[in-house]
Amino acid sequence: MTFRRIYDKEDLIVRDLTGSGKTLGFCLPMVTRLRIERAFGQGKPQAMILAPTRELAIQISKELQALKHHDREYNVLTVYGGTSMYEQTSELRRGVDIFVGTCGRVIDHMKRGNLDFSALKYTILDEADQMLNLGFKENVEEIMDTVKGQVPNINDFQFLMFSATIPRWV
Repeated sequence: MTFRRIYDKEDLIVRDLTGSGKTLGFCLPMVTRLRIERAFGQGKPQAMILAPTRELAIQISKELQALKHHDREYNVLTVYGGTSMYEQTSELRRGVDIFVGTCGRVIDHMKRGNLDFSALKYTILDEADQMLNLGFKENVEEIMDTVKGQVPNINDFQFLMFSATIPRWV
């Protein structure tokens, strides 16, 4: 995998081939770190992963589920359009540790006041180039502006981008 630092020493852009294990490459260290910090169970999202499609969001969630030591270790919620907002809102109110979603549905939840990013430690963009190619640049910026406004100490926050290809403009 190719790593490139952005913004400061903590933020990264990672590039590698499709099927190389990028999803595991960001899920495993993130989950391990949250375990060490005993961050699960606080009722607020500790990590948010954005994906350009529902299929990728579901795949990421399956990877996160497979990493659990036991069924109740942490809660993962996957949100995307075409599914019930009511059920997703109920899950968020019960408490979610890791939040995976598509930009449009994340913004829907933000606008309804369903998301509290005050405990967020990680935001990850998977297939960042595709997300930006598909016209989600403004959505990503809106989400990140909201995150930056809610995270109490931005120095404790990590932003990562993963993709199979990363054009120069990214």
